[in-house]
Amino acid sequence: MTVAPQTTVASDSREVVERYLSEVLGGSGPATSEQLIANEALRQRADLFRAAFPDLLVRPHVIVVDGEYVAVHLSGRATHRGLFQGVPATGRTWTASCSALFRVRHGQIADYWMNWDQLAILEQLGAQTRPSGPSA
Repeated sequence: MTVAPQTTVASDSREVVERYLSEVLGGSGPATSEQLIANEALRQRADLFRAAFPDLLVRPHVIVVDGEYVAVHLSGRATHRGLFQGVPATGRTWTASCSALFRVRHGQIADYWMNWDQLAILEQLGAQTRPSGPSA
């Protein structure tokens, strides 16, 4: 048994996720969500996120790959141009972090676990405020 197939799987998985981040979420390339995403829920979420934030710029800080699993920590920045979490477009710009884990199978994202700092996004859009004072 050789190590090359596992290395190829990891390399392919990383490439799929990097293309998803830049070409689908970031809108900088020719890939469409149908090409890179097998998971319908993620495809819909990505399309809605891009509709709300068409100028979204994502910057990965850490990418860790283990076979078909790809973990990413990134930051994003965008202008609110469409409906997001029930909030109509405000024209405000936000910056927030995101941690995600993707499972890539057959050249497409099959599963995902993603956590944007939505509270930070909503605060910067003026849709949410934190109570003042100390908290635990």
